[in-house]
Amino acid sequence: METKKVLTRQNEPTSELHGSVRKRFKGVELEYTEVYYLDHEVDEDTGMINKNKLVKHYTRNQMDRNLKALKNAYHIAKGAADPIEIVNYRNKYNIPASTFSLILGFSKNTISNIENEGITSLSTGRLIKVCMNDKSILYQYIQLCDFLDNQKKKELSERLMEESI
Repeated sequence: METKKVLTRQNEPTSELHGSVRKRFKGVELEYTEVYYLDHEVDEDTGMINKNKLVKHYTRNQMDRNLKALKNAYHIAKGAADPIEIVNYRNKYNIPASTFSLILGFSKNTISNIENEGITSLSTGRLIKVCMNDKSILYQYIQLCDFLDNQKKKELSERLMEESI
């Protein structure tokens, strides 16, 4: 993975860093990866820069990404499917992201967006998790999907039920 560069307050490029963080959010202990960069410590009262000490700083983009990571970790802790779990499930049963989205009643790109950007809502994440944990529910969704022809429904159903036999 390519390391992103960030400019310090002296306009010097520095690497974006990643670190594991533990936080309590809405009463739940969470662990997720945050992104940041190191720059000199600044005394907020005086504005003086301490060039002997480097501390974590965040760009606006990094703060947004960190908030998404926190929210995603919270959703997973509350029962939503992990994006990696979704990818593995789709790969195991050879279901394209767009097809999985349509089967579950989402817009065509929803699953792909979740896999790339994280869970957007707890209810969506929980529905996906329930369907992945109980293939009979997903089987019913396949049969009810108007966007699949009968042959595609049969193929997907057989792939899902193969392992159950």
